[in-house]
Amino acid sequence: MVEIRNDLCHNTIMNHFTKTTIGKPAQWLIEAAATIGIDFSELTHEITNHFKSHVINRHGDPAKHGGATIMEKDFDRIPDILKTPDIVILGAVRWRLPCNVYIKIDEGITYLYFEEILNSNRNKCLRGRTLYKVTRPLALDEVLKNVVRNDKTDISKAKVFTLT
Repeated sequence: MVEIRNDLCHNTIMNHFTKTTIGKPAQWLIEAAATIGIDFSELTHEITNHFKSHVINRHGDPAKHGGATIMEKDFDRIPDILKTPDIVILGAVRWRLPCNVYIKIDEGITYLYFEEILNSNRNKCLRGRTLYKVTRPLALDEVLKNVVRNDKTDISKAKVFTLT
């Protein structure tokens, strides 16, 4: 947290925004995105402190989520989820923003990682949006139902890639 003092806002606490770059998209992902008219060639994967805070606040309560609780160590799985996903949904729309969903099944747990597609003059990245897990392996139809539940994500125009 940064404390800002000036004539307009005395003693206002401002959250400092930090980004962590994970890396460039893999060539297969760039090519897959091109099949639906999206250019990922100049973008990078990244997460922010706001992403981590959201995930811990929303999916990190052991009393509420039990074995599906997101822990700090789960963030270390993101590079592997991006590198070797089992299922990828490209070009979905979540909260009116274009996004991708990466699904990785590992040790009996299904991880779902959402990132928004930002391609403007100011932001050229695939930025982490949310991460959660299900404590069992999900089949493709179960993954799709999970992604669209609560009408948060529209996959009607998205392309689904199964990589296993």
